[in-house]
Amino acid sequence: MNKKLVTMLAIACVMSVPVTAKADPVKIQFMHQQVEQERQEVVQTIIDEFQAEYPDIEVEQIPVNEDDYDSKIVALGGSGTLPAIVEYSQDQAKTSVANQFTSLSAVQEVVDAVGVDNYYEGSLEVVKTEDGAGFVGVPLCGWVQGIWVNTAMLEEKGFEVPTTWDDVVAIAEAFYDPDNKMYGISLPTSESAFTEQVFSQFAISNGANIFDADKNVTINTPEMKEAVEFYRTLAGYSMPGSTEVADVKDAFVSQRAPMCMYSTYILNAVREAGFAEKLALALPTKKEPAAYGCITVLGIAEGMSEEETSAAVTFVKYLMDPAHNIEWLNMAPGGVQPVLKAVSDDPAFTELEARTAFKELNDDIAVAVENLQLFGVVDGKNFMEMGDITNTGIISKMMNNVIVQQADVDAELATAQSAVEGLLQ
Repeated sequence: MNKKLVTMLAIACVMSVPVTAKADPVKIQFMHQQVEQERQEVVQTIIDEFQAEYPDIEVEQIPVNEDDYDSKIVALGGSGTLPAIVEYSQDQAKTSVANQFTSLSAVQEVVDAVGVDNYYEGSLEVVKTEDGAGFVGVPLCGWVQGIWVNTAMLEEKGFEVPTTWDDVVAIAEAFYDPDNKMYGISLPTSESAFTEQVFSQFAISNGANIFDADKNVTINTPEMKEAVEFYRTLAGYSMPGSTEVADVKDAFVSQRAPMCMYSTYILNAVREAGFAEKLALALPTKKEPAAYGCITVLGIAEGMSEEETSAAVTFVKYLMDPAHNIEWLNMAPGGVQPVLKAVSDDPAFTELEARTAFKELNDDIAVAVENLQLFGVVDGKNFMEMGDITNTGIISKMMNNVIVQQADVDAELATAQSAVEGLLQ
């Protein structure tokens, strides 16, 4: 065989060997509500860091305004085009699970990887599925609510931070001076979700809830009546009329009340008012301490390919690593709080300049997250109907009627009981 023929055969053999092309990266989308430009930049930084470590996964962020968020979830979920990862409030997450938009197995995989013992218990309890067997999303961060106390004002009258219902009433009574526009505590009393949220802390502290473990309605009970009457008493030392978010915040920040019921989103306003170092957090305590709060979770979409689901799980796990979780939290220092125990003591979290004024509150806030409880969460079950009850305003209307309209407590409890029972039917 001549050399020319040998060379041609060799070339032919080389050309016939298949070349394995490099696989395209798996592309997933992440929909969230961080629409401010500076927050989008933080999210993109996290994504860029992730993609440098996982070059086979490409993540696109999809920021959506809060006003459009619910409709966007429903439209995309209904058409089967929901992004792989979605930022949800705990209530949005429950609805998406009910609509079968969320892969509970993928969520469980991430929670197991993070480790349930590494979360504050309350942050997991309030995002359980209705049967208590799983979670409606992966807890990412949250905010909590309690009694904020101006310790400097309390010291002037010889009081310490309250620990019981009786302590709270004693302080409120001592400071109440409406003729000089001074109040003992600032509370919401309007027909609003805020009023329900605040009242729920007192009710749960007294062992009262909307349901029992068998989903029987338990509004018209002695425990709930005692909580309603106590809230009415306490509201008598607050501002008159149907008070809302701005009223409650302004009275406390302007130091016209030594206590208020509000979320951690009051922290920056207190810092700007100049008394951050004199701020304390107390939880309403009768039979047990109770904090209200809202946990932000990450949902992973149902119905994706195995590769897309795996990519989404990998990215959510990355966001739950303490170092990256702190990057997320540092977008909004003050209001947003950790759900991971390891984050609360991490210098990257505690030493951020915008957060150092509240460093002494970290342990108290952690206790609040640990004790986070909600109406409708009973014995490890998380009844989805609670969202409808809140949306119809049954509880807040009851409270407004009792406090502002001076309606009969027994009659209002019976009305609310019947209204919720009718809603369930």
